[in-house]
Amino acid sequence: MPFNRVKLSMQGRLTLIHILILAGFILFSGLIIYQSACFLVGNIEGVRGGRQTSFSVELLRYFWVISVFTILVGSVMYWKVTRSMLRPIEDLKKSVQEIRKGCFPAPMKVNGKQDEISELISHFNDLNLQLQRNEESRNRMLSDISHELRTPTSNLKGYLEALNKGVIAGSPEIYQSLADEADRLTDLLSQIDWIKEWDGSKDNSPITPEKIKIDEVIQRVAQLFSLEFERKNIKLAVTAEPALLIADSRGIQQVITNLLRNALSYYEGEGAVTLVGEIQKSFYVISVTGPGQPIPEEERTRIFERLYRIDASRNRRSGGSGLGLAISKEIVERHRGILALETDGNLHQFIVKLPVAE
Repeated sequence: MPFNRVKLSMQGRLTLIHILILAGFILFSGLIIYQSACFLVGNIEGVRGGRQTSFSVELLRYFWVISVFTILVGSVMYWKVTRSMLRPIEDLKKSVQEIRKGCFPAPMKVNGKQDEISELISHFNDLNLQLQRNEESRNRMLSDISHELRTPTSNLKGYLEALNKGVIAGSPEIYQSLADEADRLTDLLSQIDWIKEWDGSKDNSPITPEKIKIDEVIQRVAQLFSLEFERKNIKLAVTAEPALLIADSRGIQQVITNLLRNALSYYEGEGAVTLVGEIQKSFYVISVTGPGQPIPEEERTRIFERLYRIDASRNRRSGGSGLGLAISKEIVERHRGILALETDGNLHQFIVKLPVAE
């Protein structure tokens, strides 16, 4: 018959160790006291022979009774104490097993004591909450991306079916519409790749810091947009103070590109769009300022969330994917910088602060 070893719980192991230590201490100290008492009694005049033997037997009996009673009482008390102390660990174990199954358990109760177990439970609750938020954000993002991909693909499918069935005749305008929808689809997929590439939670993002002349980067991006601004009869004013930054040139160029594209796509009102780069103390500050639709105060922080739009229908018509600012924010933060928005209603200024190279 095979021998199966009994697997003890942590509480069982601790209690067993406690019993062994307690029993060893009581037996060792008790036997010393017993031997000392017998020796002292044997030296008392008049206590010899049968009386000494009777005393030794009685003392030994009391020794064993008291020792066994003390070990039992101590073990029971220790069992109860460790049980109450380890109960939160068992609850924590069950909660971790639920998370492994894909479920999110309810927050664990934290007792009023400020000890290591309470801190562990508090950290676990924070982690559990963060995991729930990440899961909700992931599901929301997948749903939004699915919707974004469905819109241009549905338009492409509709045009192509209509052309195939002869419902509409081919024309430069139709082909341009198909090209625009294809561009929207390509741009969205490209920005999703940028999100994955520059996700701040990944340490292996392909950031290549080097010394760059930021004023040249600004001028280069502005030159790329000059024709688009001219077509819409919007003036683009650019001033860039020379400076050196330790940064990823490709990433910073993408940030400026996203901000200028936003200023161009959502332009609303009158006046020029300004792109300014200047040194302010230990930061190089890049600002893109221009008129646009009002941004409610409660939504000024949410515009940096992925796929978030203030007016979804309007932004889709203008070709916006809702990813540009999220990408820009993550790139800037990877460079230990800050991306913020300042607005007085219709005039919006996006500000990028990047550390200057020493």
